[in-house]
Amino acid sequence: MADAHRDLRRDAHGRLLACRVTLAAEGDAVKATLFFRLENALGALLRVFSIACVAALTLLLTLNIFSRATGWFGMNWFDEVVVTIFAWLVFIGASALWRDRDHFAISLLSDALKGKRLEGLHKVVIALLGLLFAVVLMVYGARFVDRTTATTPVLELPQAWAYACMPIAGFLMTLYALRDVWSALREMFTPAGEATDPPAAAPAPKETI
Repeated sequence: MADAHRDLRRDAHGRLLACRVTLAAEGDAVKATLFFRLENALGALLRVFSIACVAALTLLLTLNIFSRATGWFGMNWFDEVVVTIFAWLVFIGASALWRDRDHFAISLLSDALKGKRLEGLHKVVIALLGLLFAVVLMVYGARFVDRTTATTPVLELPQAWAYACMPIAGFLMTLYALRDVWSALREMFTPAGEATDPPAAAPAPKETI
């Protein structure tokens, strides 16, 4: 009888342990799914913002041409608004391209090292250089914005609003650069033939801006 009770306790303990492991795995899966959803939402937001900037620039340029041709209304604020929108388009658009790893790249060296021992080291170095650039842009961009006190000549808006795109883009690029460094390190130290983790980002279908 005592042996039977002992076996029942062991079986119950084993089931409880298995249940805890299953719940922990399910919790990690939920967290990963939530992370991917948030990351995909951020990527979509970056693309929508960039497209909106292009649309705004197109509209403003059309209005400016119409204004100069007809003289019905003035747009003396045109230059400062266009410059601000264009700056945000460049930096936020660059962040979106960084997320999708879609920046222009010269692949001469990477193609030459493909399949060789130095390929992994080359990827890590490139990722670290990208991280260094992103951190510098974020830190010095934030300092530049903090020291800017001037306003635009016509609308008298703070010029810091235009420059704020630099630290924001630097922060986003830093996050994606950390992802690239982690991916490069995992790939470098993962033995050949073993499955690697999927990329942190799941880029949506690319759109032409």
